[in-house]
Amino acid sequence: MKGNFKLFSSLLFVALFAFTAQAQNVFESTKNWGAFNHSAWKIEPQSMQNYVIMGNKFFQGNNNTLYMSEFSEFAQFNSWNRVHATTETMQTFWKSFCKSTYPVGYFAVAQINNNRVYAILTNATGHKMWDRISTLPFAVQYGGVCTATNGGYVACGQNNNGDLAVTKFDAYGVAQWTYDYPVSGFGWTIKQANGGGYVIAGTRNVIRIDVAGNFVWSRTINLPTSPDGSAYSYTEFEEILPLSGENGFIVTGSAFSNQHSGIYTARISWSGTQNWSKINDVVDTNQPGTPVCWVNNAVLSNNSGKVITSWRRGPVSAGGGLFAQLVNIADGAQGVVKSLNNTIPVAEAFATRAHGRLVIGGTRGTYSNAYAYANTTFLNENTFSDPSSGSIQLDETNIENVPTGSGFLTSVRNAFPTYENGKPVFEDPIMTYASRTSHQDLTIFPNPSTGLVYVGGVMEVGASLRVFDLSGRLVMEKNIQEGDSMIDFDLAGQAKGIYTIQMVGTKYNVTRKFVIQ
Repeated sequence: MKGNFKLFSSLLFVALFAFTAQAQNVFESTKNWGAFNHSAWKIEPQSMQNYVIMGNKFFQGNNNTLYMSEFSEFAQFNSWNRVHATTETMQTFWKSFCKSTYPVGYFAVAQINNNRVYAILTNATGHKMWDRISTLPFAVQYGGVCTATNGGYVACGQNNNGDLAVTKFDAYGVAQWTYDYPVSGFGWTIKQANGGGYVIAGTRNVIRIDVAGNFVWSRTINLPTSPDGSAYSYTEFEEILPLSGENGFIVTGSAFSNQHSGIYTARISWSGTQNWSKINDVVDTNQPGTPVCWVNNAVLSNNSGKVITSWRRGPVSAGGGLFAQLVNIADGAQGVVKSLNNTIPVAEAFATRAHGRLVIGGTRGTYSNAYAYANTTFLNENTFSDPSSGSIQLDETNIENVPTGSGFLTSVRNAFPTYENGKPVFEDPIMTYASRTSHQDLTIFPNPSTGLVYVGGVMEVGASLRVFDLSGRLVMEKNIQEGDSMIDFDLAGQAKGIYTIQMVGTKYNVTRKFVIQ
């Protein structure tokens, strides 16, 4: 009887613990990478419900090492860790790494010794495939990187004069060109632009360049006045979230005035028009410990027409709590600021959404460890504040700049009238999967195309979309993430002719043809 009671008590304790963990739906942990002063605040999702974080030990002598770790969907660093050392001293590594689609893995760059740059490609488990050092025409310190629309990678940052700069690397990490632009600021983020080329965000400035690096336009983001009456004249840690179709993109960042620090969110069109800008949270930097609202970015919410912007609040070095807020895409209307209930103070933070979770990676307070956080519920938050009614419900029909006349989005609306998160939803037919099967619900439009191609239909998470020319050469490849129902390929500059696109996964094996004219 006593043994049975002990067993029952143990089972009850385990069940209670499991219920408590499930009820809070928050997971977090840290990873020791050695000495203090880590910089790690960019994460990328893995295909198998895991995530990868990369960083280094900044502002230290002999800083020649990049660290990589994988953590699970429950924010546990229980998988692999990699260390990659260079032969020369490296500058601070911010968030200049991205997923590589062919081969599948991760690409990263970092400045070394003035006008030299270190590039490395790893496989999906962090093992080095190659690394390379290139000499540039001038020094560039890098902030962001993404895959290039014509193969290889592009990285943005700042030259020694404090102006935005971009480098294009080929698929093997060799620098092909480096240009700077007469726009002041540090280039924190670069993303592919709708219609071709790239947009770069940094220090209240956004610029657009074409695929060859030629300057197209620049805009300075106008922000509200701070509580002390001064302007938010300095910003940093900018991040870009592209929206669907012609809806432009969201820019987020940390803003500073004479006495206050805040988080800003702005929406910009692909032509450079500012639709709106908002300050999400404000603290008085004159308080003890110099508290800041710092290092934020936005992800799409599960609720139509909204994004989730998240950040950390607290003293600069000691770090603090994580917070998040819904923001309406149409007009920037802000929801209630919510604590994400982290128990470990965070210094640097970067959010992503994948595998049904809001996941944040970065550095814990005092810059002593890599940090991981997972929240299984916040993607479904739907609370907005409104002084008159207490709450407002907003939907996708409020989004500005969605064409209602002729054009791409109109044809999609007519064919697929259901929208979620700014994307058309394609219904998945009832199918029985024996192993890998072909299916008919993969659409390429427009076809023929002049270069910009959209692929929509039933998307298998974790599968690859691969574009081949008629000779069988791989032209471009993208991985399908959770929530993707439409993916675009900018093939401007490719030769005219017949191309094929393949979706290869565990359920589907599909090939479609299209024409570039």
